[in-house]
Amino acid sequence: MAMIPESKKNHLWRKIVWHTDPDEFPLGPHHSAEVYCSEESNGYAVWYVRKLGKDDQRGSKNIENGDYLLSYFSKARRDDAIEYAVLAANREAVPDKMIEALDRLAAAASRV
Repeated sequence: MAMIPESKKNHLWRKIVWHTDPDEFPLGPHHSAEVYCSEESNGYAVWYVRKLGKDDQRGSKNIENGDYLLSYFSKARRDDAIEYAVLAANREAVPDKMIEALDRLAAAASRV
């Protein structure tokens, strides 16, 4: 059984939108784009984590790799936070289009 890293234990919901194929790159590089909802000390945060290769053509050229806080919800709005994360991570069926949509959200978000 794999151990869950401490930083991931507060995740309520998570979706990896795209990642490098470990069969093609068993020793790296490991790139990905994901959305997750996590419980914070005073509410719930929805994050977009963008870790694409520097020469990757996906998404917006104006958005850098990083962690983007897409939205924050109060303690009383747990279900709203999860719903926002699910909808944000499932706007498009094709991963490249999904990254473009998330990059548009990231443009108005806070990069941490």
